[in-house]
Amino acid sequence: MKKRNILFLTGLLCLVSCSSKEEKAEQDTYQSLRNDVVVSTPVLIRSYGDALTLNGDVSCDERLVRKVFVPCSGRVSGLTVEVGDQVSAGQRLATIHSEAAADYNKGLADADAQIKMAQRDYQMKQDMHRSGMASDKEVAEAREQLLMAHSERSRLSAVASINGFDGKATAVLRSPISGYVMAKNIYNDSYVGQDSGDGGEVLEIANLSRVWVIADVYESDIAKIHQGASVTVTTMAYDAVFRGHIDKVYRMLDNESKTMKVRITLDNGRNLLRPGMFATVHVSTGMGSKAFCCVPSKAIVFDGGVDYVVKDMGKRRYRRQRVKVEHMDSVSAYIYSGLRPGERVVSKNALLVFNTLGNE
Repeated sequence: MKKRNILFLTGLLCLVSCSSKEEKAEQDTYQSLRNDVVVSTPVLIRSYGDALTLNGDVSCDERLVRKVFVPCSGRVSGLTVEVGDQVSAGQRLATIHSEAAADYNKGLADADAQIKMAQRDYQMKQDMHRSGMASDKEVAEAREQLLMAHSERSRLSAVASINGFDGKATAVLRSPISGYVMAKNIYNDSYVGQDSGDGGEVLEIANLSRVWVIADVYESDIAKIHQGASVTVTTMAYDAVFRGHIDKVYRMLDNESKTMKVRITLDNGRNLLRPGMFATVHVSTGMGSKAFCCVPSKAIVFDGGVDYVVKDMGKRRYRRQRVKVEHMDSVSAYIYSGLRPGERVVSKNALLVFNTLGNE
């Protein structure tokens, strides 16, 4: 009897120990889930329609591009910017040492001298008029000469300001807007003329707070595209979705590729999109009408030939749920069965949570 009691107590202690280990393992699992960033989103009802995927490239919004031209021939110095550098409006970009700038400065000095002479002549004619030694006509002519001298000085000053002449034998190139240097056709200690580059264009500055995505549409898909269609844009560089709409449809087809181009304008306040990036454009054509449960595509976990989601049961409790996917793109997954609207699924770190759970 004593031996039997000892065996019973030993078994009881083993059960308590195993239960304690299981409870600790479960606590460790929940602790790991609390320490990681887990985001869940509700299941929505949406119609994916006849989705169309286009390839495109990010480019500058031409309405936010400014070109800098050389105002005169001369030697370049003080150039410190390279392609890709960020610049501010009014920032000094380069200096042109120019004979034309020197001539304008001489013209300004001559204009100042002419004003002084005309001012003295006008003053003299007024004094003579008060003494009866000059007529009203002579006073009026002197006044007209003074006004003409001031007008010529203003004209030369305006030209000097437009061309960046700084009062020396130099012209200063400044950035017309804040943005990024997209192209550069000049170098320090090189000689440039007004016909340099493309008609004198030496620098191109683009503001990237708003960009274009130019995408190609195959001839067979043209009927599905219309201006104003909603789109989502993804890139290889970032794990982000950009939303917009088609704001321009180019009606001409490329003779070689037989594609038509469309334009999407996107806000780029976070400066993530950069010209030259490859972009994938998902167009909502609105040609389908059947609705499905919709979750982010990142919520889908493929394991053993089966699609799963991780349901958020609340209070840091999660459960694997097998689902049948009707359609999935890089943004959303449309579920045929396995979910109901209003339920919540893990949409960030779903695979991590999935691996911490037991079998379904």
